[in-house]
Order: sequence, then C-alpha cells, then structure tokens
Amino acid sequence: MEHNGHYVTGMSNQVVWGVPHVFALFLIVAASGALNVASIGSVFGGPMYKPLGRFSGLLAIGLLAGGLAVLVLDLGRPDRLIVAMTSYNFKSIFAWNVILYSGFFGIVAFYIWAMMDRRYGQPYYKPLGFAAFFWRLALTTGTGSIFGFLVAREAYDAAIMAPMFIIMSFSFGLAFFIITLMSAYWWAGRTIGDLRLAKLKNLLGVFVGAVLYFSAVYHQANLYVAQH
Repeated sequence: MEHNGHYVTGMSNQVVWGVPHVFALFLIVAASGALNVASIGSVFGGPMYKPLGRFSGLLAIGLLAGGLAVLVLDLGRPDRLIVAMTSYNFKSIFAWNVILYSGFFGIVAFYIWAMMDRRYGQPYYKPLGFAAFFWRLALTTGTGSIFGFLVAREAYDAAIMAPMFIIMSFSFGLAFFIITLMSAYWWAGRTIGDLRLAKLKNLLGVFVGAVLYFSAVYHQANLYVAQH
C-alpha cells in the first residue's frame, strides 16, 4: 500500500472498501457486541453472566483497539493520524465516530474498574453498565450509518443499515466471546459448565436468526426499489 496505493487491497472506483476496511469494520462491530455478556449481568441482572463481565469488557477494548489499528492503514501515511486526531469535519459521520470510539474506551475502562473494585466501584457498577450499554448502541449505529448515508453507492444507501449493524454486533461479538472463553478455559486446563455454555449458544442462535431476518429484509427492499 505504501508504494502502490490502495489498489492492492482490492479498492477501485467501483469497490469503495478494501481488505483493511473489511477487517477493521468486522472488529469494531464485534467489539460492541463483545460487551453483551457484561451488559446482561449489570443492565438485565443475569447472575450467571456477572462473573464473566470483566473478561467481556477486556475483550471489547481489545477488539476495538485491533479494528482501529487496522483502520490506520487507510490513512496512507502514518503522520496523517495527527491530522485525523486534531481536525474534525462534523458533517462527516467518520468525525462523530472518532468521538464515539474514544468514549467507548473510557467508559468500558471505568466499567471494568467498577466490576473489579468491590469497595469503591460498587456504587458506580449499575450506572456505568447502563452508560456502556447505550454508548455501544450509539457506536454501532454510527458505524452502520457510514453505509446508510453513503448515497453514492446504491447498494448501501438504506436506513436499515444502522439497526442491522447493531444486531450483527450482537452476533459477531458473542461468537468472539464464546471462542475466546473456550480457548481461555482450555488453556488454563479448566472446564466450562454445560449450562452456561448452552445458554450462550442459544443466545447466539437468536442473534444469528435476527441477522438473517434483517439481511433478508434489506436485500428484498433493494430488489424492489425502482431506482436500483
């Protein structure tokens, strides 16, 4: 990319997203969904999920950091990162997302602290849980809106993109969580309870079904609209 430009990633005048974008968006969307388990424990009061909350928060931060690191490749030159951090065009949905991503790091970091520090963090546990839950919905809505507002590309130009990205984040993030949780337990030589794994599996099935529904509606609408 440094020498030949974005052409090597599969981008062209017709294809607006190259390979780095695919990885970056997948990881950013999955980061929001990886916080599912922590949210179920604090916001919805699921006692079975509370012990897994800290791991859920840490995984969310890791996935978002990985996605943004890949996205830096899109800038072309490393020094352009300074411009991206200091100059904001608020007509661009990308500029809003920079604030959403930074806020996500901060809120989830405090959320993990509240879960770990039982003495001082306990009073903030519930409020931070709600804040993290609504912030990640806003973050995924922002990411989906990048596509939803992309009028120049008819295939993307649809309001349903934002809610579709939210439900996709739930399924991707939970899948990531289950895989990493099973790997961590295997690595430590421990076993996960069958009941807990079954509940996570069933929840993932519901999310995957919802993604299928949104995708079907999205493609059906695109096939029907006369301008397409």
